[in-house]
Amino acid sequence: MVKAVREFTPFQRSQADEYISAWDLASIPADRFQDELRQLVSWFEREESRHCPEHSRDVTVESSGRDDGIACLRVIGPIPEILALARRLDTSAKAVQAAQRHALEQDGPIPFDLDGDVSRDGVAMTLAALRYAIIHRTLLDTAGVEVPAPRHRINIVIPALTLMGLDDTPATYDGLTPLPAAMARKLAEAEPVWHKVFTEPIKGGFLPLPAQRYRPTPEMVEHLRLTTPRCAVPGCTKSTTDDAENDHIEEFDHAHPERGGPTSIDNLHRLHWGHHDLKTAKRIDPVREPDGSTTWTVGSPPLVSARVSPRPDLATPRLATAMMESWEHYQWLSMMEEMDRSGESARIHQEWGPVDTAIEGELDPGEDPDDAAEQKRWNQDPPF
Repeated sequence: MVKAVREFTPFQRSQADEYISAWDLASIPADRFQDELRQLVSWFEREESRHCPEHSRDVTVESSGRDDGIACLRVIGPIPEILALARRLDTSAKAVQAAQRHALEQDGPIPFDLDGDVSRDGVAMTLAALRYAIIHRTLLDTAGVEVPAPRHRINIVIPALTLMGLDDTPATYDGLTPLPAAMARKLAEAEPVWHKVFTEPIKGGFLPLPAQRYRPTPEMVEHLRLTTPRCAVPGCTKSTTDDAENDHIEEFDHAHPERGGPTSIDNLHRLHWGHHDLKTAKRIDPVREPDGSTTWTVGSPPLVSARVSPRPDLATPRLATAMMESWEHYQWLSMMEEMDRSGESARIHQEWGPVDTAIEGELDPGEDPDDAAEQKRWNQDPPF
């Protein structure tokens, strides 16, 4: 937190400290705290001048800073493009690794065995080695290995007022990475289809989609990616976009479905496959509480437990409050206009005299105009 707000003004730091202290810190894992802190910082920075992300595209070579024979190829560009490139590279590496393992099991020709190491050692290349080989020697050509298409669309969640240009609350890329409002609007403009997501306005919880079958619908899976963009196990930082599985918190009873946990949003989350195996082996056990939080226990009998609060949409409560305040202000202005028309304002002015600007004005006696201007600029609460 200290590093994140280092460039803030003193007033902004006090604002950020106040907002973060109101979070339910006891039930927010460290990785989720980082996600929410990034969104808060991006909200404070929304009015600062930014370079156009598209103009930042570049590829540079950097040394390691030591004479160790290592250099770095740095690819710079808009977040959606860079993350999409990284995901394609990762998917390609996993597809080739799976093909190599299958060939070794079947004693067949080894695909993408560029230096013969796989045939010699009898072990598939590591993902790190494959990522490097694909980008270094083939420019994402996987030598005939079919790379599976992405299983999910990329979700960019844009608050409605941001989309309409009435607010600059940042959007989020796949529920984790903040995106500037202008970039989000530009991405939305290029899409032929938009998908609505409704949230509960007080706490920002995503409103669920019901279902009563073992396999969740594609719509439910997309919904789960909003509520659990990272593996639901506390402390796990794995993204649930690809290497994750849908899991029933209360186990589904295949023999008697009516006796087991239902296939509903309230009883589902997404887990990295390794943690899914641990849950199936009953080494970790989640329990969904009535308030939507999840209590995790490790071991049997339990050795340690932790409660994780549900992940809401952080912008919704503040935007809903802002709209209500705007409506109340409009009603107040309408009442003032009616009092002017009816002569009531003139009667009050005559009875009570003029307003004392030192008391009712915008600037308090002795207040620094510069401090007042800065406070007025940042007097809006962030949507968190």
